[in-house]
Amino acid sequence: MTAERSKRSEPARPIAVIVDREGLGDVMLKAPFLRALRRAFPAHEVWWIATHQTSMADELRTLFRPEVAKVIAHAGLDGPAGPLLARLRALPPFERVFDARTKISTVALARLGLKHRAFHCCLPGYLLCDGRPPSRTRPRRISERMLSLVACATGAAPDGSGRLEATPAAQAAARRSLPDGRTYVGLAPGSREARKNWPMPRFVETARALAGDGVTPVFLLGPMESLAGADLEAAVPEAIVLRAEADAAAGAALDLLIARGQRLAALLANDNGVGHLLGGAGTAVVSLFGPTDPARWAPVAPRSLVLSSKDFGGGADLSAIPASAAIQAVLALLGRSAPTGGPTRGLSRQR
Repeated sequence: MTAERSKRSEPARPIAVIVDREGLGDVMLKAPFLRALRRAFPAHEVWWIATHQTSMADELRTLFRPEVAKVIAHAGLDGPAGPLLARLRALPPFERVFDARTKISTVALARLGLKHRAFHCCLPGYLLCDGRPPSRTRPRRISERMLSLVACATGAAPDGSGRLEATPAAQAAARRSLPDGRTYVGLAPGSREARKNWPMPRFVETARALAGDGVTPVFLLGPMESLAGADLEAAVPEAIVLRAEADAAAGAALDLLIARGQRLAALLANDNGVGHLLGGAGTAVVSLFGPTDPARWAPVAPRSLVLSSKDFGGGADLSAIPASAAIQAVLALLGRSAPTGGPTRGLSRQR
């Protein structure tokens, strides 16, 4: 058998995606990249390999099971060179490696230690990367930076289009909690870090104003905010308060959240997992940013606006963003007239 014929008979090597540590939002920023990758290389399985923890192995595993064949979390792809190279060489040969990390030493060791036919990474200047994107400029936004790696591999514009879809059962459940006939706007007031949370009274003020404009506010509460549910129902009687189901499996809870999100006309959210998830499900999102940088971390959504505390003179303090600005941004996404006298500064559009 000739070498060429033998090569054709080999099973297709998988593609490795190497990441560092990922929460839900970090994975969702890579979702367009993953869709573009699957379209560009449909014959190859994708292995998602995380140096530390990844939500791809946890709550998001069910949602991305069709696109990702294998997830390896806590792979330990950092540390002293000798043991690290041994761990890298223990992995199988890959068709291509896409390394999302930005520490030069660990990326360089991955290129040296992994068996691969091509290696793509997003270091400054695309150092150590096989190929360059047509623009040759590394984007600042994480979602666009990851997409540029597919352009490095193919030399063509990547197609990362698409959105998350809920199951029919979740869609039916969402229709029961958010029945037809109203315009719903979601409010997601939580996050895992208190410093990233807009003050709850501002969410209440925004919800009251929206209710006065004929919109039904929908509070989407996670486990950390669920105790506030009764207070929110009393403060905004027109609102619907939806709490996370504590006993639901992670995949089922996200499935229902996606279905509910797709019944919203818009969402107002902190820089949190709900904003990233529902943006990825096709919901229009107004994002509130303070200590984190929207130029890097803004969610991927078909239509989105960003309000940053820095543009209101508050530095990293989210309380600098007035409710009037959030109301104006939500109404802008709904295509309605903005409140008179509302500030326009701090409003930026993300694609």
